[in-house]
Amino acid sequence: MTETLSAHSTVVLFGKIVEDLKVTPEKKGSSRSSPNGPAIARIYGYSFGGTYYEMAGPVLFAVQGKGEPASRVEVPGPGLDDDDPFYKSLQCWSHDKSEQTIRMDLDSGTFEQVLLSDGGDGGMGVSGARVSGARVSGARVSGARVSGARVSGARLSGARGDASD
Repeated sequence: MTETLSAHSTVVLFGKIVEDLKVTPEKKGSSRSSPNGPAIARIYGYSFGGTYYEMAGPVLFAVQGKGEPASRVEVPGPGLDDDDPFYKSLQCWSHDKSEQTIRMDLDSGTFEQVLLSDGGDGGMGVSGARVSGARVSGARVSGARVSGARVSGARLSGARGDASD
């Protein structure tokens, strides 16, 4: 990556293409996807503003093309100096921070854990609060995730709901 005036707005994603998920763009007369077309990648971290941020857990992102070897970019990254084969196999994708993308959070477990405890009308003991992709400015919390939180017998006393207090 060359140093430019707009480099401060570049986000570099580090991850690997997920081979068992394919994106097939809807085009008339074309049934095959291009090697430089959209793909789904498992992203482990990203670099922005000269700092590398590791994701709390891998997240799927829509990316363009197969990416380039992470060792070729001149930004902070995940263990790029390490001889570990995992790090050596990482790809990266550079995007302007204002570009549109799709993020897909993964969750695994039993149906009770990942579906029935999420809330809704009815269900077994439904009380599952869920926060994903939280961001707080100032103190800067990013990518926070809470899953399956339960509150039982909570009691609030002396609180006032008027914002003018």
